[in-house]
Amino acid sequence: MTQSIRLRLVFYIGSLMLLVWGGITAGSIHSARKEVQELFDAQLAQSARVLHALILHEMAEAGVEGENNSAIVMGVSAPGHFYESKISFMVRGNDGKAWFMSQQAPDIDITTDTTGFIDVTADDGKWRVFVMRDKIVDFTIEVAQDYHIRQQLITEITRHVYWPFIIVLPLLMLMIWIGAGRSLRPLQAIADEVRHRNPQNLEEIDVAKVPAEVLPLFVSLNTLLSRLKKALSNERGFTSDAAHELRTPLAGIKAQAQVALRASDEKEKDAAIRHIIIGIDNTAHLVRQMLMLARLDPDIPKRRFEQQDLTRILTEVAADVASLAMEKNVDLEVRQVTGDIQIEGQAEALSVLVRNLLDNAVRYTPAGGWVKAGITRVPEGVVLKIMDSGPGIAEEDKDRVFDRFYRGLGTGQTGSGLGLSIVQRVVDLHDAKIEFQTGKGKGKGVTVVVTFPAK
Repeated sequence: MTQSIRLRLVFYIGSLMLLVWGGITAGSIHSARKEVQELFDAQLAQSARVLHALILHEMAEAGVEGENNSAIVMGVSAPGHFYESKISFMVRGNDGKAWFMSQQAPDIDITTDTTGFIDVTADDGKWRVFVMRDKIVDFTIEVAQDYHIRQQLITEITRHVYWPFIIVLPLLMLMIWIGAGRSLRPLQAIADEVRHRNPQNLEEIDVAKVPAEVLPLFVSLNTLLSRLKKALSNERGFTSDAAHELRTPLAGIKAQAQVALRASDEKEKDAAIRHIIIGIDNTAHLVRQMLMLARLDPDIPKRRFEQQDLTRILTEVAADVASLAMEKNVDLEVRQVTGDIQIEGQAEALSVLVRNLLDNAVRYTPAGGWVKAGITRVPEGVVLKIMDSGPGIAEEDKDRVFDRFYRGLGTGQTGSGLGLSIVQRVVDLHDAKIEFQTGKGKGKGVTVVVTFPAK
């Protein structure tokens, strides 16, 4: 199922905002509730003290000592404010009888030792009461407030806090949706441009307008396009070179087949057939080398490397090449080392590298010459060194020895011209280095040094 970045942005940002705003709102309401309680409690206490002072003043002027037989009910025709009807007071004497009381005072029973703030439940609801006692004149002032006032105020605060959030959240989600869409427009433009590209167009994508968050993706994509472009170019060049190189041996085989058909005696016919066989062998060798080179193409991912005994590989390959050295009367010497020398790599690829280097050394060394090979361990890693007493490499050929299908002139040797190209590919595959050293003058030979990095 395709996932939408826009939907995910809206979902995650909306959820985060809902959690944060909800937490802030809950904290604000909790704080508001606490402040409302403290504020109204302070007003009750202040009202009680003001009432106490007024009563003392009136009692002093009128000489009243609290001997009223009935309570004086303080009432007005209409409350000045809605909340006024929710606040009441009562003044009691030492015998518990009411002296003064507001019209809406609740009928509550308070013990004689009660002082301060208390919560009382009356017939008409729950009240918050502040009790203040005058021990000199011996009377009690009770100021009460209906809890409905406090709850209503807290509800109003909650409503004023939540309503903006309920209204603003959808607008914010819409803005995030539109903003995400506009931010992703460059991606859509690039997708359209790539979709309408010619399959042969592997040029890099212009990342000037790509958002920074997805820039690494497009950088990697450009790297991939560059590799594909290089691989396609190499494939075209390889195909062209392979077709050119195969044309010559096939033409030779055809010519020899025609000679065999026109041969007038068995001797001439046998010679032509032998040339055909040689041509087929050379062509088969060329095809094998090309297949090997294709398998070691630089754009094919590396296989899993394992620990390989390079000494064993050199010994086994030298044993196979020994027959060719004996045919050419070339002394092939492998210098043995004590213990195994391990490197990380592919056994098949390493065998191909050693075989091609030894085969080249034996083929280009004249009869009576020598080829020496050995492995040593150095601080930089492991070094494979192959030396021969052949004619060396001409200066004009040094820069082209690794080119595909290239063979130096005047060597008198047949081959595909792919051996050193394969060697170079194996060297690159193993992050190694190869160096050709040749002496000055004729017959100084060639020394090939391959250094495998220490792991």
